Amino acid sequence: MTIALFPGQGVQAPGMDGGLTDLAAEVFATASQVFEVDIAELCREGSSGEATLTSTLWAQPAVLTCGVAAFRALSERGETFTAVAGHSVGEYAALVTAGTLDLADALRLIALRAKATEDAVRLNPGGMLAVMRIERDVVEAICSKTGAALAADNSSGQLVISGSHDSLQKAQAAAEEAGAKCRTLEVAGAFHSPAMSPAAAPLSAALSDVNFRSPEIEIWSATTAAPMSDPARIRQVLIDQLESPVRFRETLESTGAEHGNSFIDMGPGRVVGALAKRVVRDADIKFIADLLPAGASS
Repeated sequence: MTIALFPGQGVQAPGMDGGLTDLAAEVFATASQVFEVDIAELCREGSSGEATLTSTLWAQPAVLTCGVAAFRALSERGETFTAVAGHSVGEYAALVTAGTLDLADALRLIALRAKATEDAVRLNPGGMLAVMRIERDVVEAICSKTGAALAADNSSGQLVISGSHDSLQKAQAAAEEAGAKCRTLEVAGAFHSPAMSPAAAPLSAALSDVNFRSPEIEIWSATTAAPMSDPARIRQVLIDQLESPVRFRETLESTGAEHGNSFIDMGPGRVVGALAKRVVRDADIKFIADLLPAGASS
């Protein structure tokens, strides 16, 4: 009874591929064919031609590719999973590994989503702020007063808010006055908030042209903190995801209650596994870097 967890944007870094380029070469080959860019080189070196991990347009496909590659490498070694879940764009990796969405389609959707959100940022500039050591109800009250929006509930006392730069300045002042510790995130815009609404139409149009199948493994959405299986429902959740907060704490609690406390962080990085350790009592957390041969993941 193992749950696979996929991270979202923010974990990308040179060397994120590790030995996965050899262990799941077909995944990187598919990504490279879709984009006509050497995705293995991008993940290994941080850039390939004009593509660079510092750009959202390339970071998100790279994270998706490495997550799917990690899952397939473990599956080929006999690891079995009863559920999958992803943080933000990590949900696309969850859909691929559950057999609901083809990898090539997921990569094209991620690229379009990244472009659409970048366009939304130009229309609605803003940012994101991590707010720690303070409870959700206090943060929601602050958001209501300042015009910011709750963007992620990652674990108890670890929340993220989005908004215009002005609203975030006001929210930070109010949060720190209430005893919170705040940190500005290095992101391009106010993701998972109403500021992303212009991205909904182009993503919806693209989703309507993609074939979704019933999942082979139970998929938990961090947008709804509930399982999803109906293709029409999955399409709507992916649209809602743009403006909705990531309910990762609730998702971890619910998957843990349903499927047990064994999780594998599909990386790169150790972000989602660390969150699971904070949320799920007596959680058994493993990381892809520790399960594959030395040097197989960063």
